Amino acid sequence: MSLIEVALLLCLIGILLAVFVPTFVARVRTNKISEASELLQEMSDRAAAYYATSWGGGNRHCLPPSAGPTPAAPTVDLVEIDFFAPDHAGHASWEALDFQPDRPVRYSYSYTPSGDGCDLASGDDLASVSFRAEGDLDGDGVRSTFERRATLEADGLKPADALRIHQRIE
Repeated sequence: MSLIEVALLLCLIGILLAVFVPTFVARVRTNKISEASELLQEMSDRAAAYYATSWGGGNRHCLPPSAGPTPAAPTVDLVEIDFFAPDHAGHASWEALDFQPDRPVRYSYSYTPSGDGCDLASGDDLASVSFRAEGDLDGDGVRSTFERRATLEADGLKPADALRIHQRIE
C-alpha cells in the first residue's frame, strides 16, 4: 500500500466514524430512556387491573400501600432486581400488583397512591396514584425523573395523558 492509499483509507474510516458513532450513542441513550417509560406504563396497567378487580372484605376499588423506591438507588449499569424480595421497600405491594420487570433495570421505581385500602372511588376527593422512575444514567449524581399519574374513579383508573419528564438526559 502506498502512502496515498493509507491516507484515503484513514479518511474513509474517519468519515464512517463521524457518521455512525453519534447515531450509535443516540441509540444507546434512547434505549436507556425507553426502559423508564415502558416499565411505568406496565406498572400503571397492573395497578389499573388490580384496582378494577380487587375486592377486600366485599369492598371494591382497592389499592395496596406505597412501594419503593426499588432498588433503593438507581445505577448506571443494568442490575437484576427481585422486586418481591423482602428486603425491598413495599415488596408486598409489588407482589400485589404483580410488578416484576422481566429484565435488568437502571432506574429506581416507586408506586405512590394518595390513599390505600378499598372503596377509594367513593370519597368526595378524587384519589390519585403516581408511578415514578428515577435514574442517574451517567453517574454524575444528577437524576432524570419520569412520572406517570392516574386518577381513581368509579369506573376505573384513568391515566393522565402525558408522561412527565424532568431532566430527560441529565
